[in-house]
Amino acid sequence: MGINLRKNKNAQNAGFGKYYPEVDVKTTLSLKGFAKHLVDHGSTYKQDVVEGVLKKITECLPELVSQGVPVQLEPLGTFYPTAKSAKGIMLSEMPNVTPDDVVKGIHIRFLPYSVSDEDITSRRFKEDYCTLEFAYIVEARKVNTGSAKPRTVQDKTPFATFMVDNFGTSNTGGGGSTNTNPTNGGGDNNGGGDNGGGDNGGGESGADQN
Repeated sequence: MGINLRKNKNAQNAGFGKYYPEVDVKTTLSLKGFAKHLVDHGSTYKQDVVEGVLKKITECLPELVSQGVPVQLEPLGTFYPTAKSAKGIMLSEMPNVTPDDVVKGIHIRFLPYSVSDEDITSRRFKEDYCTLEFAYIVEARKVNTGSAKPRTVQDKTPFATFMVDNFGTSNTGGGGSTNTNPTNGGGDNNGGGDNGGGDNGGGESGADQN
């Protein structure tokens, strides 16, 4: 897994000037691609059967979660709903509001399985599944600044190049962890955090890094 480093440029933040890690996310694998991956790993079922099962999961799982029913897929984890608040209400307002007035959205959350040797919470997942190496130094840059609609692009400098330019060494910093399960494929997700609930991120690295 490639790890990028991004500099915190928010001068009002305690982490200003420091570099923080983020996963170098690759192209998302489609359902068909995931089914092929499963078949290539020794599935006894043909790809069309595997695709059919996966498609049924994508239909039924949201249906159950929409009814407030958490779905546990052992030993992966549990999918469950949480409500995003639109506003708080006073006791006196309750006779005149509906759930749609107070709920802005419903999130489908994922909580990794965390039982004994099947634990895949963040630290265990890193230790058992991931081999980490630095990939890029990422820096945001605004383009078309003179136009009405400037946009931001992400410049990615290979970590080895950055090290040579700044320290005269090409040390890539690889080998930081050991993958004891190399046959198990991971996903491409870079979001979600360590906790299943809550809508707001914390920590000094969570500030605006431009």
